[in-house]
Amino acid sequence: MLALMKTRRWLSFTALVVLAIIGFGLLSRWQWDRADERRTERLAIAQAQVLERVDSVTDLGEFTRVQISGTFVNELTQLVRQRPLDGGNGYWVMTPLNVQSPGQTGLQTWVLRGWLGASTIATQAPLPPPAPPGEITVTGAIRNFEAPLDEVYGLPAGVVAKMSEEELNPPVGNATVDNRVVQLISLSPGQDDLVIVPLPQIDEGQNISYAVQWILFALVAMVGWFIFLRREARTPIE
Repeated sequence: MLALMKTRRWLSFTALVVLAIIGFGLLSRWQWDRADERRTERLAIAQAQVLERVDSVTDLGEFTRVQISGTFVNELTQLVRQRPLDGGNGYWVMTPLNVQSPGQTGLQTWVLRGWLGASTIATQAPLPPPAPPGEITVTGAIRNFEAPLDEVYGLPAGVVAKMSEEELNPPVGNATVDNRVVQLISLSPGQDDLVIVPLPQIDEGQNISYAVQWILFALVAMVGWFIFLRREARTPIE
């Protein structure tokens, strides 16, 4: 059997199997890492129960529950396209909030106010309802901005492809835009014309399943290599 393993054909086959096992191992490790990330996110959502009254959401951890007060800038409202909810296609409605507090001046925070169903005309975006006027208090969860798309063409006015800093409108005047988004949970005074976007339901089970699957593939490759080697070693040479 040892002499057979030293042949050129079996050396090549063994090298191929080893590379496959290494690849399966790396894929399994990647899925385990993704499972750890999703578990951390799930625990962050579950444990973020304490409301923090804040003047700014700058650099706060994702899913931190906060309360922030100010006035909405309705003329800068943007719609983030292709956001399905309960089987229907629609938009996220984003409106910047001029933060009003003794600790901040000239600061705007983007607020994900809710979900709006898509128009029956594919090329036409629906008209978003205005945010409540006057000073309001937003209770919400911190969300990170999304990465922008490289190139986007043909979107209607007031519609963006991603909830990214680059694609959303710039601030008014000399205002500074916060580097986090507040996903609305409740509003005082309230609004009845948008659907509150639920926080993501995160489950790492699928990633764990994939990780185990790649490990099984590696085991199959090792067992298969041994079976083929043993079978060929027992085959008499004619």
